[in-house]
Amino acid sequence: MRNFIYIIVFIVSIDALYAKDAQTLVWPPPPDEAKIEYVASIRDYKDFGIEKGFFSKAFDFLFGEEDKPLYSPFGTHADKERVYVTDISHKALHIFDKKKSKVITIEGSKKEKFLYPIDVVTDKSGNIYVSDSVRAKVFVFEDDGDFSHIIAPKELQRPVGLAISADGQKLYMVDSVSSQIHVTTLKGKYLGSIGKKGNGNGEFNRPTFMDVGGNGNLYVSDSMNHRVQIFDKDGNFISKFGQLGQEIGSFGSPRGISLDTHGNIYVSDTMFNNIQIFNQEGELLMVLGGYGDKKGQFSLPEDISITSQNTIHVTDVNNGRIQIFRLIKTEQTRSSK
Repeated sequence: MRNFIYIIVFIVSIDALYAKDAQTLVWPPPPDEAKIEYVASIRDYKDFGIEKGFFSKAFDFLFGEEDKPLYSPFGTHADKERVYVTDISHKALHIFDKKKSKVITIEGSKKEKFLYPIDVVTDKSGNIYVSDSVRAKVFVFEDDGDFSHIIAPKELQRPVGLAISADGQKLYMVDSVSSQIHVTTLKGKYLGSIGKKGNGNGEFNRPTFMDVGGNGNLYVSDSMNHRVQIFDKDGNFISKFGQLGQEIGSFGSPRGISLDTHGNIYVSDTMFNNIQIFNQEGELLMVLGGYGDKKGQFSLPEDISITSQNTIHVTDVNNGRIQIFRLIKTEQTRSSK
């Protein structure tokens, strides 16, 4: 196995909210030096350590509110205080607020309910963006869950993955039908598109998720071309890696994609039921997981979100949970710079 690229010495303690489920399950396994550690599996608000007070429970009883466990978690976004999860079966967005010890559930606007909420991101002001692939719209909410506005340019056919530009000014929307990335302002003014349907450089075939690196570059799961493509902030093609295959380092159906703070690229594969980790040159660094329902195993992993503290969240759709991992203390081994 290649050394894990670009890692510097740092320590992240396990959040006390997850301590009850923390295990010494690590990748790679001994005797190799551990790079990633399993933290927790989350199915409902109790797994986050959120405890409802008396009045909240009384409100739920009187008005018939019910906190449903996750059933088909699909898209996820996480920061230090909150974890956002779309659930395609519940047709809802669940926001688990650890700091305020509460759960916010959003089912759309008053005029339109979600039909198939796919992905979720937030901007620097805390506004929340949710793609609905059937509605062909992106719903925007304020940080408290109040509806704000709709983004639905005529070019948008089936929005799936979402991302905010590094400067916080633009919204990127992956369109799986047009096989393009549409770009708007955060208010919805259409700015243009990236790519077209095809298999050449800068072309897509049913792309799904994307992420933006700290340098502003765009990383896109080009799912049916079985590869990852990298673009600069203006949408110019930089490089690609991956191909269809059964061996590790190849892809069956790449979906979720996210970067840690060291620039390593994490890609979920719903066919192989694992997470593969690459460096910026597309060299395989590590494989995480495999098929199953045990800790660290997956059944249809979709989206990935990595916080600035390098806590890794993966939606494990058929297992009805989010699995959480973290980068652990490592030593710098080598750098591509």
